Amino acid sequence: MATRIGTKLIALGSLLMAIHSASSNEGLYASASHGAEVFANRCSLCHGSDAMGGGLLSLTIADYPATNLLTPKYATDLDSLREAIFWGGSDGRMSHLSPPWGNELTCVELESVVLFVQEIRKNVKSGLTLLGAVASEQQPSMKLGRLVYDSRCQLCHGASGHGDGKLAKVIKDPPPFDLTQSTVPTAYLQRIIGEGGAAVGRSVKMPPWKDELSEAEFSSVIAYIKALRE
Repeated sequence: MATRIGTKLIALGSLLMAIHSASSNEGLYASASHGAEVFANRCSLCHGSDAMGGGLLSLTIADYPATNLLTPKYATDLDSLREAIFWGGSDGRMSHLSPPWGNELTCVELESVVLFVQEIRKNVKSGLTLLGAVASEQQPSMKLGRLVYDSRCQLCHGASGHGDGKLAKVIKDPPPFDLTQSTVPTAYLQRIIGEGGAAVGRSVKMPPWKDELSEAEFSSVIAYIKALRE
């Protein structure tokens, strides 16, 4: 136990040192506006596009823990919020369904998310304005498509689209589809991604994304999924 706590303290200490030493050479300082962008790409699947707990994943999995960030159960101040994002449920304090982001986000990205969550809790209108700005400024790109795929689709379809994501262990009959074997046209992709699997006679566990994705995100993820076939 002492070793584990020591390891956690060293890791968090290194994180804080890196944040405070961030310079103009990185080209970016931590900010709530940048945090809104990271949140939209990484966190809205569970916490919802407005941070109020209406994420499609949290709504479609039975007994999923509450994810409304405006009514926190664990992360109630900056330090505990930082730890919650860094460790997720890996340290046993939160649900195991909460992923650890310590090895996925840069120091600036992580601290920016902390600042954004703090902002939307303090002023909901301000936080939603930041999220709206993220959506309006996006342009379609393969990079954006990958971000959307990684945050929305990877859990089921896997990192490379082979249908071997983490949730493939619990989603059966049918399991997540191997997207690399898909030959359906763009119009079909638009419909199944936008309206969900039930709309085209496929798995009801494939959620509709039309109300969750911006136009840029929608077109970008379709382009990225088509690229997985190559």
